[in-house]
Amino acid sequence: MTGTQEKEQVIAKIREIVSNEKFKLDAYYFCGFPSGTPNEKLLKACERYLETVDGNQPDPAVTSDMIAQLEGALAQKSKAADNLVNSDADIQEVLDHRDLLLG
Repeated sequence: MTGTQEKEQVIAKIREIVSNEKFKLDAYYFCGFPSGTPNEKLLKACERYLETVDGNQPDPAVTSDMIAQLEGALAQKSKAADNLVNSDADIQEVLDHRDLLLG
């Protein structure tokens, strides 16, 4: 697998994290049942990264902010019992390949 393909897979994981956080946000505000606490800072950091990566080189500051938010989210360790959407595995996969995003 080439570096470009690997980077595209990591970006796809970031898109999954965004969609999971949006689901949590919708469930939290509209359905009134626990779906895991939505992480709006993580959502916004990932969305900013995706905006900068489409078609050009991402801003290193935006990338660093997203990585910091991913690390913070993983450090919080969600409670599986009240979390319908757990992004921990996706977050860890992105962090494992952070060199592709920074390079």
